[in-house]
Amino acid sequence: MTDLAPALGPGSLPGGRGPSGRSADPIVPPSPPARRLGRRGWRDGRLIFGVLIVLVSVVLGARLFATADRTSAWVAAKADLPAGHVVSAGDLVTVRAQLSDATAGRYYPGRRLKEVVGGTLARPVGAGDLISGSDFAGPNTVATRLVPIVVQAGRLPDLAPGDHVDVYVFQASGAVGAGDASSGTGSSGGTGNATGQSNGVGTPAVGGAGAEVLVLHDVEFLGQQRIASGDRSLTLRVPVDAAIRAVAASQSGRVDVVKLVRDGQGQVGATGPTAAPGYGR
Repeated sequence: MTDLAPALGPGSLPGGRGPSGRSADPIVPPSPPARRLGRRGWRDGRLIFGVLIVLVSVVLGARLFATADRTSAWVAAKADLPAGHVVSAGDLVTVRAQLSDATAGRYYPGRRLKEVVGGTLARPVGAGDLISGSDFAGPNTVATRLVPIVVQAGRLPDLAPGDHVDVYVFQASGAVGAGDASSGTGSSGGTGNATGQSNGVGTPAVGGAGAEVLVLHDVEFLGQQRIASGDRSLTLRVPVDAAIRAVAASQSGRVDVVKLVRDGQGQVGATGPTAAPGYGR
C-alpha cells in the first residue's frame, strides 16, 4: 500500500485546518440591510427656498428692464428737407430717443405727427433730425427768397447751415454811380460814416481801381455744393427786395463772403462802411 502521508503539506491536517486549528478560508461577515433613499416631498424647505430665489430674480429683472427703457417716440425727417419745403406725411418717420425734460419740450412726440404735415420749413432739416417747432415758418414770418450765389474757391469761411453772412462784390470803377438807390439793401441806414461815405449798401467808393461793395447784410446761409469748376454754389435766404442784388452779385465774377459773429446780446452790430476803394481784380 502506498503511503499517502507525504502528499499532505507540512503541518496540514485533514479538514483544511492548520496546526492552530483555525480554518484556512476567512469568514465573510453578513451584509448590512440595504437602505432605500426616500423621495423628497415638494414641501422640502430647500426646494421652496430655491423656487423663491428664481421668482425674485425674474421679477427684479423684469422691473429693471422696464425702467431701463425710458425712450419715447419722436417725429423725425425721413430724408434731407430743404428750407421752404412743405412737409408731407411721406417726409416723416418716428424714432425712439431719450430726451431730458428740458429738451423734450422743443420737439414733436410721435403722437403729434399729423400736426407737422402741411407745415413750411423755415430752415433745412437733415435726414434723421428730430422735428422741432422752430423748424417751421410762423404766421408772422417775413417773405424771403432762396438764391444761389457762386463763390470762388478760397473766398468763403467755414459755414454751417443757419450761419449769417455778409456778401461783398468787387465792382470796377464806374460800374455803379454813387448813391444808386437800387444798390441798397434797406437793412442799413443812410447816415454817413467817418470817411464821409454813404452807408447805403452797394454804393462804391470813389477810386480808379474800383471798389469792394457790401451788397447783402446779415443773410442766412442754408447750404452749399461744389460745382464742376471747383467753386462753391451757396444757397442764401434773402429779403424779397434783395433777391435781385444776390443774383447780380453771383454774376459779378468775384464774390467775398464774411461770416457774422454775434455778441453777448445775439447781435451782429452795424454794417460799418459799405464800400471801400479796391485794389484791382
